[in-house]
Amino acid sequence: MRAGSSSFQCPLCRDRDAFFLEMFFMGIRIPLRPPSWENNGAFEALGERHGRCDASECLCPGGREQAEGEGPWQLLLCCSCAAEGTHRPCSSLGPRRASWECDGCAGPRTGKRQSTQVTLDGVLAPGAQG
Repeated sequence: MRAGSSSFQCPLCRDRDAFFLEMFFMGIRIPLRPPSWENNGAFEALGERHGRCDASECLCPGGREQAEGEGPWQLLLCCSCAAEGTHRPCSSLGPRRASWECDGCAGPRTGKRQSTQVTLDGVLAPGAQG
């Protein structure tokens, strides 16, 4: 009764239409409404955009919550997860930088990323550093 018709499905095959029709013929009535847990607004935050600077030191005069549409205090969200944000000056990003990736997605930047190339026989390829 709490799940409503939008979440009512066969527990084995996840079919909705045939299962709903079969349950109806058996006399089981399911209300035509969304799940009751969606009525109390418990999931509203999932639709909101992240709105604060998560840099270790926020330099914005208006604080972490300030975000302009353009300019240096525009809030850039992580291009991979969109769960973290930063102002351009807070992460030393130039004015032309269109995207940014948080450390959680990109990994900590401890220096220039190097790759080692190994051949099938396990010997380093020419020009590769070991």
